[in-house]
Amino acid sequence: MTLNLQRVLTLKQLRLVSVLGRELNLSRCAELLHTTQPAASRALSQLEAQLQLSLFQRTTKRMVPTLAGLSLIQHANRILAEIDLAEENLLGLSTGVHAEMRVGVLASFSPEVLARAMARSRDMLPDVLLSTQMQPLEVLYEQLLDGRIDLMLAHAELRVDLNLVEVTTLYEEHSTILAGSGHRLHKKKKPSWSDLAQEAWVLPPANTPLRPKIDRMLSVHRTVDRAVRGPDVQTDSSLLALRLIGQTPMLWAIAHQQAKQFEATLQVKALAAPAELLRGPMCCFRLRQERLKTQQSVFIACLQDSALSLRG
Repeated sequence: MTLNLQRVLTLKQLRLVSVLGRELNLSRCAELLHTTQPAASRALSQLEAQLQLSLFQRTTKRMVPTLAGLSLIQHANRILAEIDLAEENLLGLSTGVHAEMRVGVLASFSPEVLARAMARSRDMLPDVLLSTQMQPLEVLYEQLLDGRIDLMLAHAELRVDLNLVEVTTLYEEHSTILAGSGHRLHKKKKPSWSDLAQEAWVLPPANTPLRPKIDRMLSVHRTVDRAVRGPDVQTDSSLLALRLIGQTPMLWAIAHQQAKQFEATLQVKALAAPAELLRGPMCCFRLRQERLKTQQSVFIACLQDSALSLRG
């Protein structure tokens, strides 16, 4: 099947796909595009007929994008962002004007995804200074609401007001338990929770989503009739935790994408745990009431493209 999208697609259709992909509600989409719901519905049906593809599944409450829809949404967002950027350049808004985009990042966010997105966006946004800072989740959310950062990259284990904050899912994350490459539990094909609970742990701070999961596991499976191999410690420093598990027989649970980076050093290795302690999406958060700036749209599109590489 040949689509010949340059002849088929119009900017109006791209805007329809982009807005509907963000809102997942046809009525709200029509309102934002200054049209009626029946007109938006007809336009979507015409586009699907042209492409001979189903882009959204209709339900009584929301629209759910298909795989083809998700793909076209990402391309539409990127194309529209490029057009906005071209408009700014033609108007001279970027000539001699240096902007800054402030991004707050949770420490557990994938450095690979962030680095790839920053590298690509630097080429697309040469006059924009990308500034990142790492803070605890509560601090980042407060800074986002106060306008001290433009975007927040964090997991979804946070109760946010969706009337104030727009959330874009980037990739699925889960926890991994690391130990030194010579740890005795590596000899077991699949250690039990009881085996893991009797080891000493490098614990994350109490205000992190992973900590209650570890505490619950230890309280259930750590038995008093078996000696625990030393006391637990708590730290928010990844470098210190890495040193500890490399030099002592302790265990450490972190995000899988971070764990892969540390495993590459060959000093630490993931344990085959019975199950994941924590799983959930990593997302990009921005304020709804703020106008989506071109540099933000471009950077979010770069993040989405970078996150796709994790699925390969």
